[in-house]
Amino acid sequence: MLDEPLIYLRSVLDRLKKRVDRALFFGKVLRQTQVAQPIRPGRFMQFVKGARQTRLGPHLAIMFHAAAHPDKEALVEYGASPRQGEGRAASGGPRVRRLTWGQLDATINRLAHALVARGVKGGSRVALMLPNGNEYLIAQQALARLGATAVQIGYRSKPGEIAYILSNAEPIATIVHADFVAAMREARTISGQESRSPGSGQESRSPGKHRGPMIVVGGDGAIGSGLPSSSDRGSQTDLVDWDRAIAAESPDVPPKITEGDGGGVIVYTSGTTGKPKGANRSWRRTGFESVADMMLQVGMKADDRHLVVCPLYHSAAPAFVAIMMSLGATVVLMNHFDPEAALDVIQKERVTCSLMVPTMLIRMSNLPDETIKKYDTSSLRWMMSAAAQLTTEAARRWMQKFGPNLWNFYGATETGLVTLAGPHDHVNRPGTIGKALRGNQIRLLDDAGAEVPQGQIGELYTRNSTLISGYHNNDEATSSAQKHGFFSVGDMGRADQDGYFFLESRKHDMVISGGVNIYPREIEDHIHTHPAVLEAAVIGVPDPEWGETLRAFIVIRNGQHVTEAEVIDFCRSGLADYKRPRKVTFLVELPRNPTGKVLKRELRERAG
Repeated sequence: MLDEPLIYLRSVLDRLKKRVDRALFFGKVLRQTQVAQPIRPGRFMQFVKGARQTRLGPHLAIMFHAAAHPDKEALVEYGASPRQGEGRAASGGPRVRRLTWGQLDATINRLAHALVARGVKGGSRVALMLPNGNEYLIAQQALARLGATAVQIGYRSKPGEIAYILSNAEPIATIVHADFVAAMREARTISGQESRSPGSGQESRSPGKHRGPMIVVGGDGAIGSGLPSSSDRGSQTDLVDWDRAIAAESPDVPPKITEGDGGGVIVYTSGTTGKPKGANRSWRRTGFESVADMMLQVGMKADDRHLVVCPLYHSAAPAFVAIMMSLGATVVLMNHFDPEAALDVIQKERVTCSLMVPTMLIRMSNLPDETIKKYDTSSLRWMMSAAAQLTTEAARRWMQKFGPNLWNFYGATETGLVTLAGPHDHVNRPGTIGKALRGNQIRLLDDAGAEVPQGQIGELYTRNSTLISGYHNNDEATSSAQKHGFFSVGDMGRADQDGYFFLESRKHDMVISGGVNIYPREIEDHIHTHPAVLEAAVIGVPDPEWGETLRAFIVIRNGQHVTEAEVIDFCRSGLADYKRPRKVTFLVELPRNPTGKVLKRELRERAG
């Protein structure tokens, strides 16, 4: 009988200890990031009043910083929109637009009012199809302020791909750049969301219930394909001009909306295999332990100036923008990545940090030394690699050119941040994705669902407070990705005795040759150490005798030369014979999706 009270007391004490530890941890994060800065009482009350009028969400950080330091620079945008072909300053340099925290917060409020006036409510879904730019971040934050959900659509998507997302997510409105109105119209027709034009000779469809307005960013007649001139827009009632809509609204916080689930974001997965799935993330259910741990380890601070070069319609780039905005840091946006242009912006804006995919890091570190030395990059404190495999050779070359500032995290749209590797890890433990971030539990499971022994390869499952709520309108995919509350995106990995994790391959990439499991990443890592090789990808191809054999696709460094026989011999000398590719194909570049992942399905198609 006495055991029960003791067990209960231990349980209470354990919970109390965890709460105290959590409080101390977040206190340490606040001190180190220097986000907790003095604020005038009047401005603090201004923030409190505004916060009481809205709901919880990432937009509250913008509201706070607008009150604390309204004149501090929040956003800096470099470059014109894709295909716009203009936007250069009189000096011949790129167009630059700047917004302070006060201006940003007011514009978010104006857009929120404009959205409410057009039927957007708490829980509504609104599609965004925009290039990197201030408008993208304003739209994301305005939707969060209303408790609505942003449906992110890549601006490189074709009408058929857009139509699939529209049909799956059913947004009630769209915010689209002028250049993509024609593609959006065609997608709406395909998805049944818009009538076919009269006299087209095609069967007419009635508009779908989710047709909604299109708020159009940019364009004035000649710029946007399929967009009427300003004087004609009134005749097309679904088209709304962004600038006019915002100018007509109040900069004050919109009335509080209580309906809905608090809003969030739906990000469609890269789709390297099959149709993309809409990863649905709810702001109300998303925790911050792993984010805070990363902030602490990396040394993120409120005075950071963060360069954005990855597309905002994915997940990693906007996640890091949200982190920077929560700190009150300055976000510097580039519309289009160019390695030398990035160096120029780093120098001009005294950029302290950035997130890049490995391909970008490779392109920058592969610039001639005389080009790199033209620019002052001493302001860089940290560089984060994500979204695709970072090879040991790529990490080594970056740090050789730009210093020991390279970090690498493992995570996914579905899982958020899972592990983190620092600059020293790339040297001491080549190929590691690091240790688990705070708040993560990781299991490596075999096909039967049992945990594999240390050092052996298993499918990586994780559980944390940043898991998505599921795939939108796809319960089967949600269920098949989970085991006992742990989530997997199909990556295969192993762990060493010190708790460091290593990725081997994706589950569907594993090759079985002569009954032996082969993980292409091991072969790719070895090929990357060849001095003539810039990039490599390895796949399995059907073989009548072995079931599958390996084929390598290689991009050679500028000015270098290597033959197929030399690559095969190089693999034979460093790997077991069954791991050597039987054929090598040389390419100008590897096919990749916008976030840098190699599209191995396209390589398989080329292989026949």
